[in-house]
Amino acid sequence: MKKILFLSVNYPPMLTEGSSRASRFVAKLPELGWAPLVVAPADVAWDEADKNRAQSESSEYTGIYRTGEDMDASAFGPDRTVQLLQGISVASPTGLPLRMISGLLPGVSLVSGWEKQASSVAMEIISRHDSVDAIYAQGPPAAPLLLALDLSAKYSVPVLFDLVSPVDGLSLQGGNRNDAAKIEERVLTSGHTIMTPTRALKEFFLKRYFGKITYDDLSIVPDFCSVSHELARLAAQKPDGVTQLLIFSELVSGKDTKSFAQGFVGFMQGAGVFRGAPVVRIIGGESEELMKHIRKHLPDAQVSCSHRLQEREELEAVAGCDVFCLATGLDESAGMRLPARLVDALCLHKKLLVIGQEGPAAQLAFETGGFFAPIQDSPAVIQAFQAAVDSIRQGDRGMADRQPERFTATSCLTVLSKLLAYMLPV
Repeated sequence: MKKILFLSVNYPPMLTEGSSRASRFVAKLPELGWAPLVVAPADVAWDEADKNRAQSESSEYTGIYRTGEDMDASAFGPDRTVQLLQGISVASPTGLPLRMISGLLPGVSLVSGWEKQASSVAMEIISRHDSVDAIYAQGPPAAPLLLALDLSAKYSVPVLFDLVSPVDGLSLQGGNRNDAAKIEERVLTSGHTIMTPTRALKEFFLKRYFGKITYDDLSIVPDFCSVSHELARLAAQKPDGVTQLLIFSELVSGKDTKSFAQGFVGFMQGAGVFRGAPVVRIIGGESEELMKHIRKHLPDAQVSCSHRLQEREELEAVAGCDVFCLATGLDESAGMRLPARLVDALCLHKKLLVIGQEGPAAQLAFETGGFFAPIQDSPAVIQAFQAAVDSIRQGDRGMADRQPERFTATSCLTVLSKLLAYMLPV
C-alpha cells in the first residue's frame, strides 16, 4: 500500500473549514490503496471515554500523529474549548499546569501548536516509514502548504494541495494578508496537483491568476456524503409534530446579523399568528448577538442558541430537524463555499434553506427543491423561511431524496483516485 503524508491543521477535533472533508478523505484513502499518515492537531478529551480513546491512539500506531498533548476540555470549559477548535487563541485558565497546554502561554492555540511541531512530527514519520510516496496538504491556513513545499523539495515527493478557500481570505489572527497572498500564488503556480471543493472557488483562482495557471491545473473534488446508519435512522424516524428549524450560522456578523434577525423576527411573528411558529435552534456564529435581537421582539419564542458543538452533536441536531437553514454573511469566501453541515443536511434528506449570497450553497438549495434569499433583503428572507416551513408541513420534500451524483462518495473518490495516480512517476 502506498503511503501519503497528510498535513492538515483542520483535522478533527477542529471545527474549522475543511475538518470534515479531511477526516472523510483519511477514512476512504485505504480503499484507494493509500495509507494516510496524518499530522494532526492536538486532540480534545471532553469526558472519560475521550480520554481512554486518546490514550489508545497514542499507545499504538493508528496513522494519526498529534502535534501536542491531549487537552482536557473540563479544564478550559466548553466555551473556550470550542473557540480553540475554531482556530482562535484563548486565554489560559488560571493555574492550569504548563504541561496541559503544551507551553503555549499566555494564550493557547491548537493551530499555533500544529505550526510549531508539525515539521518535526512529519520528519519523524518520514524517517520511520523510510520516506512516503506523496503528500496531501490542506489550506488555509498557510502552514501546511509551506511545510509541504519544503518536504517536497527535500525528498522529491509530489504534493496534492487541497485549497478549501482563498489562503489570504481566511488568514489567521495576526497574520499578514500580503504574505498569505504570496503563499497562495506560490502554491497555485508550483506545478503540483491542486484541487478545490467547489467550481466557484476554482473559477476564482483562475481569474485571480489569469495567464499564470490554466483550467486543467485545478480539479474539483466536492465534499461527499458520509452518514452513519445511526444518524440515517434518527433522521428517518423523526416523529411528526411541531416543525423543527435548525439555523447554522457561518461568517454572519455586524450588519448582516441585524439584517438576518429582522427577517427572521418578521417570519416568526407572522408564523405565530397564522400558521404556528416552529421550534428553532441556532448553532454557531454570533448566536448570542443574534438572540439579543430576537428576544427584543420575541421574548417568548421557542428559540435556543449555542456555540459550535462537537461534530457528533451537530450531526444529531441536523438529523433531528425538518428544515436546515444555512445563514452566511457577505464575506467573499462565503460565496465560494459549501459548508460541511449543508452537505450533511443534504445527505440526511433535509429541506435546505440558504440565507446569504448567491453561490454554491444557494445553487445546491435550488437544485434540491430548497429555498434561497439574500441576507439583506428582509421581505425575501421572511418569504423564504415561510415557504420552506410550509413545504415541509404540506409533505413536499421536493428533490431532497435525490442527492446530486457529484456528492456521492463513489463519484468524489473516483476523481481523487485519478489525481493521486497521475502524481506518481511512471
